[in-house]
Amino acid sequence: MLSYFRKFGFTKRDLILIGSLIAAMLAGLIIKWSGWRDSIKQFDYSSSDSLFEKNLTAEFSRHELSDENKLKLKKLQLLEDNLQNKKDSAEEIKVLSDIGEKINLNTASSDDLELLPGIGESTAEKIIEYRQTSGGFKEIEQLMNVKGIGAKKFSKLKNLIFVDTLKFKD
Repeated sequence: MLSYFRKFGFTKRDLILIGSLIAAMLAGLIIKWSGWRDSIKQFDYSSSDSLFEKNLTAEFSRHELSDENKLKLKKLQLLEDNLQNKKDSAEEIKVLSDIGEKINLNTASSDDLELLPGIGESTAEKIIEYRQTSGGFKEIEQLMNVKGIGAKKFSKLKNLIFVDTLKFKD
């Protein structure tokens, strides 16, 4: 039989390899068709899973109730509120700029000025105080004369503000 395969150029090593592969395939088919694998009992992990979940829940509860974590949670909630306020303010400014509405420096109230990015309550009061002491804004660049507003902050504001000298408000 070996001489028959040698006609096709197979060596003894080639025949051993082919025979091994055929034997492995046959063994796999026998295992699959015999149902031998189905008789192996599958391990039930449900009890260990429930124990793990119980321990994990207890550990989280222990950490959740500590004073240190309560303080951290309060800080995170304050930060979240602060970020939400900044987001709401940014959305208001985007709406103002999208519809082309600008804020008049000579007539704006403190609340109106606080809508501008980077302008808080104290800076808004400083703008109103400057407006009252200087007789109003003649040009928007005068906003840089207000303490706390430099060139960088002004560059963010210049497209959102204007000056109408005819409508000066005390």
